[in-house]
Amino acid sequence: MFRSGHAVVSRPSSKAFSGYHLVLDYHVEGLEQKPEWACFHLHGTVDRTPIDEVFRMHRDVACNFLQHVRQSLRKQGAALHSDVLFAFHADYDPMFKDLRQQLHCVPGEPIDLDRFLREG
Repeated sequence: MFRSGHAVVSRPSSKAFSGYHLVLDYHVEGLEQKPEWACFHLHGTVDRTPIDEVFRMHRDVACNFLQHVRQSLRKQGAALHSDVLFAFHADYDPMFKDLRQQLHCVPGEPIDLDRFLREG
């Protein structure tokens, strides 16, 4: 489920996959014409493991937020197959579009490769 600034993905547990209910809230900060930061709040549960992390990413690497989410889940010990996160295009595609619009990103805009490798 998606609405601007909010995405939810859920799946009951099965023999093949852990169950999860994850909520990712986000907003941008900085000048209205060209916001500098995307701020995220990931919370919910994965196989009864509570998840709660707040993070922010610079605008040029913010659209790589799913990589950060995957790393956060791994760091918190959540047993979630990473491919599962990337499989919800119906949920994440509108979020990517909304985030790019809020950040006023334009195709071909350069990114800082050092920042991408460090934060992304």
